[in-house]
Amino acid sequence: MESIQHGLPIERIDGSCEFDINDLKCNICANILWQPIACKNCETAFCSTCINQWLAENSGICRNECQEFLQRQCPRLIMQQLARLHFKCVNALHGCDQVLPYDNIEKHEQECDYKPLECRGCHATVLKLNYVDHENTCEEIELTCSECNMIYKRGDAATVHTEIMCLKEQLRQLRQDFETNKQQASQQIQQLTEKTKPLPEAIQQVQQVSETNKQQASEEIQHLQQTFEVYKQETGGEIQKIQKTFQTNTETSNNEIKQFIKRLE
Repeated sequence: MESIQHGLPIERIDGSCEFDINDLKCNICANILWQPIACKNCETAFCSTCINQWLAENSGICRNECQEFLQRQCPRLIMQQLARLHFKCVNALHGCDQVLPYDNIEKHEQECDYKPLECRGCHATVLKLNYVDHENTCEEIELTCSECNMIYKRGDAATVHTEIMCLKEQLRQLRQDFETNKQQASQQIQQLTEKTKPLPEAIQQVQQVSETNKQQASEEIQHLQQTFEVYKQETGGEIQKIQKTFQTNTETSNNEIKQFIKRLE
């Protein structure tokens, strides 16, 4: 029970009452009022959830057929009488023996150790106080291997996630990472190489201009050649850096692959 919705059943009251219990009943659900509000026109109190649902379904007309439901606080006398009531926990049938005052009942039932919970694996109903132990042994619970990231049910571990299977999956992932790094390095080198391709062509075009523009062409050729050399140096450095990183990653991956193969033998 996550939260109380439509009042508290009368049979959960512990002990006798010194006042007429009918004065504390909701006119909609017939249970003991829960978080009550009242109608200003007829002074009738309702559970807040009950009356809000009623108003949504009946165009805002009060349950007692008032022209319009005008909300007001529940009369103080009713709130005082409710506060004097004590209730058995909703989980009494599951073993909880707590008896609580009206104002404490919701907080207790949200935290009660006897609250039934649904196992996320087998979907069985388990009491909160036993839930952790159940979850740690339930064969339907899904586990994630910290080594190979495989997801499997605990009960299937012997057939789908043995040590050999785990090692093979790690090996497969290493090889896949190696191929990914190889492709990325190749793409980066190709992109850097493409950057320098237009420069020799630009130099050749400038060299073909007429003699009248020879001086200007000479200056442009010199500028382009300088730019080409700068790009070439920068690109060469970047390519060497990428190649060195790729070589380091390759050596690391090869060593790890060799270790896994050795463990599999």
